[in-house]
Amino acid sequence: MTEAEVVEQLVEFTNIVLVGVSLIFSVVSAYIVALNYFIGSANLLARLGSFAFITLVLGMLMVVMAGAQATQVGLTERLREIDGAGGLTAAGRAVLANAAPAAGVAGQVSIDEVVRICIWIGFGFIYVALAYLTFLHRWTPDAIPVTIQQRPER
Repeated sequence: MTEAEVVEQLVEFTNIVLVGVSLIFSVVSAYIVALNYFIGSANLLARLGSFAFITLVLGMLMVVMAGAQATQVGLTERLREIDGAGGLTAAGRAVLANAAPAAGVAGQVSIDEVVRICIWIGFGFIYVALAYLTFLHRWTPDAIPVTIQQRPER
């Protein structure tokens, strides 16, 4: 792969990560709405089934994110190979700097690692919060009860 192809793939990787994070927010938001209106008042078996389903969905997203992470690591390694041969341009060096610990927080962690760590910690917090909301939280009916009444005949 040439440097241009690697840089293009890394930019596309960033787009995939952003889409993945937004998809996680969408799935979690829909689940919380379902908890509020349906699952929160359901019996334990229904709660277990719904939590198993959200576990499956989030698990699939985690596997995709782990695969993307492995691909990103491989692409940055290819940039290091190109850099070792002395053929890296300014754009390639800038992309490679994100993966280098020298460009990171206190020289210990790279920007890419910070993003990955935040995503995985966020996943963990979301999963624990959904478990709490599914099994322990006491859901109350809506503040404004909505009922459908039949219109009087004329």
